[in-house]
Amino acid sequence: MDKYSNLSDTAMLDYIHETPEALKRILADRKKITKQFVKEFINREIEELQIIGSGTSFHGGYAAHGLLERILKIPVCASYPMPFKDSKTVIDNKTMVIGISQGGESLSTVAGIDYAKSKGCFTVAITANDDGKRVSEHADMTVLLSCGPEYAGPKTKGYQATILILLLLGLETGLAQGKITEDYYNEILGRMETTFNNQKRVIEASEDWYRANRDEFMKCRRFVLVGYEANYGNVLEGRLKIQEAVRYGVEGYELEEFMHGIYHSIDENVFMLLLAPKGQYKDRIVKLKEFFKDYTEHRFLIGDFDGNADTKTLNVKFVDDPDFSIFEYILPLQCIAYYLSKDLGINPNIPKIVNFHYLMGSK
Repeated sequence: MDKYSNLSDTAMLDYIHETPEALKRILADRKKITKQFVKEFINREIEELQIIGSGTSFHGGYAAHGLLERILKIPVCASYPMPFKDSKTVIDNKTMVIGISQGGESLSTVAGIDYAKSKGCFTVAITANDDGKRVSEHADMTVLLSCGPEYAGPKTKGYQATILILLLLGLETGLAQGKITEDYYNEILGRMETTFNNQKRVIEASEDWYRANRDEFMKCRRFVLVGYEANYGNVLEGRLKIQEAVRYGVEGYELEEFMHGIYHSIDENVFMLLLAPKGQYKDRIVKLKEFFKDYTEHRFLIGDFDGNADTKTLNVKFVDDPDFSIFEYILPLQCIAYYLSKDLGINPNIPKIVNFHYLMGSK
């Protein structure tokens, strides 16, 4: 218990606020971080990339996989480790498998890595440290998250670092292979930096938005999160962060998947959190918010809406980059997780079941 109880009760919030600078440091160190990976990828003539991980690690892989596929121009898939191990059979020495485990101890990720090696795949661990933890012991090489320590229970900074590391691995490899141009490479770096420079504004606006809706949020016992495109990864991660922190049921759905039966369960007790980044489905999710006005008053929208004075809408000036809004739209959900747990009298750094992983044999 001591390693948890000795943490400041603001640790989770501190890490949220550290995120922008941590990401900019990773961006500056990208050549060093990615050098060995790029060499192995090219020398082995990799034709397929599989990303495996659980919880936050899987969500980061999912959020990044679409852009990775467009950059590398090969199939890129994100999976949970055990379904990967139990059902993925068409892989070989032209497949690279990246196993992500921030703490380095996930036995399911280790099992996935071991299975991949048995099929002749080259394996890479992405983890916060390389100090003999299981995942780095089993993989052929290790890439460090390089975001600095994160000891709080629910991980926040590490999620965004995971996405960025994956994207930089793809970006540097794509450039080295000639799959993207130098101009496109520099454009991507500039767009990333613009997004990271806006994160402080988003965090501060998210905190103000939470305070404005605090009394209403405290009544919630069922959140339903909905989003689309790469931000579906943020829906999954936001669901997990709020579950870990406030410790009641939270659900997360891709926008169109929500339309397939889930809508039947919406009533006056449901709190809807709707992510509305710039994109082809923004109008549709706004329509969804309006549709449910006769079913629940608890409908919260996160997006950039000029002149919208509705306090339930987090109306901040997002960069809304089509590829990198994932680095902005997770921040309000992380802030809800921290502040709501605090207002409910919960210290999210102290696990509800301290020895759960030991008892279940999952770490």
